[in-house]
Amino acid sequence: MRHNLFILLLLAAYHSSSLALPSDAQQPINIESDRAERYEKTGTTIYEGAVVITQGTIKIHADKVTVYTANNQVVRIVCVGEPARYQQQPNPNDNMMYAKGDTIEYHLASDRIDLLKNASVEQNGTVITGEKIHYDLKAEVVKASSGDNPRQRIQMVIPPNKQKDAN
Repeated sequence: MRHNLFILLLLAAYHSSSLALPSDAQQPINIESDRAERYEKTGTTIYEGAVVITQGTIKIHADKVTVYTANNQVVRIVCVGEPARYQQQPNPNDNMMYAKGDTIEYHLASDRIDLLKNASVEQNGTVITGEKIHYDLKAEVVKASSGDNPRQRIQMVIPPNKQKDAN
């Protein structure tokens, strides 16, 4: 179950393993928490208390991680924190990618990740923030919104191109 949880979290962050460091998949998966409970009748496993999941360059921090299963298959994973955090180095030449939200949900059926409330994604100096960020893994489409508050807006910061020194 631990292996399935982490593999699905990896898939949640990046649809294709080619987007992750090849060595990450070869690393052991480690899950640490203060408590864990499995409810066989409902197919739910809950990890609570400073949950840390690591594999290679991938690291997830959350206060609580809930894994929902049906017919012995994981259907949804919910990470909750203040905020829940995810990081990974996608490629050897890339900087770390950081994502966070008070809730991070992965929906396997629709192959979608939702970062909810105080959400942000950052890589290579580009940052997008909003109340909701939805990532459709199949279509490779990211949508950010301000949620239900019309006075709140999404923000995106794109750094200037670095120019080589002429000297």
